[in-house]
Amino acid sequence: MKDEQERLMAWTPGAPGFSRDDMIVAVGLQCRKKRFPVKDVLQWLGPPEKSLGNASAGNLVYFYSYDFWGAPMFDVSDGKVIHFGVVNIHEPNSKRVDPDTGKESLFNILDEMESFNEAAFK
Repeated sequence: MKDEQERLMAWTPGAPGFSRDDMIVAVGLQCRKKRFPVKDVLQWLGPPEKSLGNASAGNLVYFYSYDFWGAPMFDVSDGKVIHFGVVNIHEPNSKRVDPDTGKESLFNILDEMESFNEAAFK
């Protein structure tokens, strides 16, 4: 596992031997130490499957090529990718509080995300 993490941390744009899935994880792991411009991430990984918001405050979700319960999600702020995590695809993964009743309800944020809007993330 440590060897794989070291391999992914050594990824650079255009490096041979990395699948799309590898690059998604490599960018995510590396963004924890340095902030990548969202335009570069989009160039490296292509358009995400889902998005929410914009380059000032948004999220980009990529799906792996294999069947997996989670999808990598990048948080974007001020034109930079600032955080990386995995969001559950098939079950509720977020909660909201009704302002009138204070009652919490669970939902899947992917249901509220849209197809990628490139103009919003430029």
